[in-house]
Amino acid sequence: MPVVKDNAVVSALVGSLRSGLVAVDAAGDVVAMSDEGARILGIGAPGDVVGKPMVMALSEHPDVQDLLEGALEGRELPSRAEMAVGPDPAEGRRIGFTVTPIRENERVLGAALLFRDLTPFERMDEQERLRDRLAALGQMAAGMAHEIRNPLASIELLAGLVKRSASDDEDVHELVTDLMEEVHAVAETVRSTLDYVKPLTPARENTRVSTVLREAVRRARGRIAGALELQIECGAGLEAYVDPDQLRILTSHLVSNALEVMAPLETGTARVSAEGDGAGGLRIVVDDSGPGVPAELRDRVFYPFFTTRAEGTGVGLAEVQKLAVAHGGAVEISESPLGGARFTVDLPPGRDFGRSRS
Repeated sequence: MPVVKDNAVVSALVGSLRSGLVAVDAAGDVVAMSDEGARILGIGAPGDVVGKPMVMALSEHPDVQDLLEGALEGRELPSRAEMAVGPDPAEGRRIGFTVTPIRENERVLGAALLFRDLTPFERMDEQERLRDRLAALGQMAAGMAHEIRNPLASIELLAGLVKRSASDDEDVHELVTDLMEEVHAVAETVRSTLDYVKPLTPARENTRVSTVLREAVRRARGRIAGALELQIECGAGLEAYVDPDQLRILTSHLVSNALEVMAPLETGTARVSAEGDGAGGLRIVVDDSGPGVPAELRDRVFYPFFTTRAEGTGVGLAEVQKLAVAHGGAVEISESPLGGARFTVDLPPGRDFGRSRS
């Protein structure tokens, strides 16, 4: 519970807030913080910071300090504005906020910042944008597939005829074989594009997460050779209300990506962890000790067919985002404590978690 100096009623009021609140007195000491405010700012328990100077309590949030100091000093203040919070604005949360001085007559007693986490709304926007992109790409892909597949079939037929008629000429035979392999590669690209743009509806069920993760890791491990360490952290009894097949594909893509980026190093560690929220929601985190993902590429890696590896297809991470969004969730990239990249997938709880499927 939050702590407010000398007033249990106000403390209970602050504890009931579903928005973020930080209040300071005229000396700049934190006198109130809501649970939601502490969560959004990543501070921990509100009681750990109440009573401390805001320069200490909000040391990782200089912009928040500046707003509160401005209110104490009587500066002109923004109202209903937005900003990023956190030590790294590029990776921090975005909040919508209002800041105001607390006055008694003309005397400033303190200042308060009331704010709300905009991340869920941004995720909804992201999901809508992805649906729009998939719809547009689907129309284009369907037309292109028709125009490409017909000549590909003709090329493959003609190549087969040439191969049979020149069966005694090894050079021609080899060239035709190479040609047919390229034709198959183009056909596979068309198929992958069509598969990617197809809409998905998760077939959710109460799922034992550890079983799915082990299968996903086994599949990913089978594709990548090398002495790479792979760890799984998941409680044996953890359950979530998700589509088990889609969760398996999503996790397998993330683990394969981690192993692939470390493969050229011939050593490294990947870690897969899972935790639930008790209501059927699930968070999957995949860490690796590879080279990481530069900040300027963190959005682009989810574009279909974008890849930084010569042998990559650029489909795996795009599929991860699509599967996460199909569950109403999102995927984010950050720096990993292992030194490489961290992919965090949040899948919100399903309404029928805990009910048996008939």
